[in-house]
Amino acid sequence: MKSWRRACAIGLLSAVSAGASAHEGSTSYFELDASRDGGPETGRFDVALIDLAWTLPLDGDADGRLRWNEILDRRAEIAALLGDGLRLVRGGSACETWIGDPWLTERLGLPYLSVDVAARCPAAGPLEISSSLFFDGDAYHRVLVSVKTASATHTATLAPGSRRWIEPAVVSGWRTALEFLRQGAWHVWIGYDHLLFLLLLLLPAVVRLDVGTARRGRAIALDLARIVTAFTVAHSITLGLAATSVLRLPQQPIEVAIAVSLVVAGILNLAPRLMPLRLPLAFGFGLVHGFGFANALAGLDTGAASLLPVLAGFNVGVELANLAVIAAVLPVLLCVGRYAWYAPRAMPALSLAAAAIGATWMIQRL
Repeated sequence: MKSWRRACAIGLLSAVSAGASAHEGSTSYFELDASRDGGPETGRFDVALIDLAWTLPLDGDADGRLRWNEILDRRAEIAALLGDGLRLVRGGSACETWIGDPWLTERLGLPYLSVDVAARCPAAGPLEISSSLFFDGDAYHRVLVSVKTASATHTATLAPGSRRWIEPAVVSGWRTALEFLRQGAWHVWIGYDHLLFLLLLLLPAVVRLDVGTARRGRAIALDLARIVTAFTVAHSITLGLAATSVLRLPQQPIEVAIAVSLVVAGILNLAPRLMPLRLPLAFGFGLVHGFGFANALAGLDTGAASLLPVLAGFNVGVELANLAVIAAVLPVLLCVGRYAWYAPRAMPALSLAAAAIGATWMIQRL
């Protein structure tokens, strides 16, 4: 059993080195139990190994392979980094924090380093949590925070522009929903693959591909309503299933499938006879994109009471961002769609370019 775990660990650590060139925004996870009167506060901090590898020289022999003994050799530096980057304050007084030895864990199929956290706070009062880890080097980094107090379980997101969370005097589902509404919209804006898929669904909407002429407004509205509704319903279903842990899939196959959706949608736009398939395509790959959205919430311990506002806020944020994209792109398409060159030349060229980008991402993610 030990040899099996060691082999899995080496494989996961090697993936960090192999994937460093494709590093994108990532997520850290911080859980804290502050429900006991008089403390101490105890918790757990999970950070992606790829983030640590970009911040600390973990590969001691510089052979391009990260080994567990190399991480253990740096455990004091890792503890110092995490301790300096994570700050707990209670009642206006800083808490004394201890960082334990690391162990290897996995989140969404990716290797993470986990440490126990303990804190002793000299004063009572509202709790504050702040982090400066990885934000300066990664504008897309997020820390998902779950805090259990005597009264409730709180959830929050720390980001480069909002690095501190303060325990509210009153638990508010609306405040939680608003926080995760912003996160849902942000997740769409940085999700280039999702934006590209949405664009591929929009490109044919302004023309009648059977005769190559511009569509009228009513036909465009009906077509978009069907496509967007199918896409929305589908990704809302899988987002809810995955966020509630009813159905959970690893991250890599989902990311590969999202890239495949770009290839299929791009090719579909080249064949007018296949246009009726856009509706089932939007629904089918909407299910896949929903799992991708759910990965942004994976591992967040919300507590049963706060799950609904988190999920509702995040989903509404996704939908508002989708509508904003449609509102921005559609007027441009309505304008250019009237020209004779759009349907036979411009739309196929844009669709082919998007499919090529999707194929490139698919190969990278494999």
